[in-house]
Amino acid sequence: MSRPQPTIIMSAELDDGSTWDILLATTTYIITYKDQACGIRQHNDLSSNPGFRYQKLSYNNLGNARAQARRLNQKFNTEDFDVRAI
Repeated sequence: MSRPQPTIIMSAELDDGSTWDILLATTTYIITYKDQACGIRQHNDLSSNPGFRYQKLSYNNLGNARAQARRLNQKFNTEDFDVRAI
């Protein structure tokens, strides 16, 4: 079974020859922790850049969201991360 073709809302050609398309998303999926929306940030005190990096927690594809929730559950040794459709 093939994937359905996305609906393109708008396209823009950039100076470097690439094209960016804005696609219609029917559903957005978010990662939740204990049934609440959450954010995750990462920092490394040993790095020369002491700032924070924020992890992506919203997806237009259910499979990508489930995979990220599974990875977070493994990393934090819990089963509290889940996916919710909004």
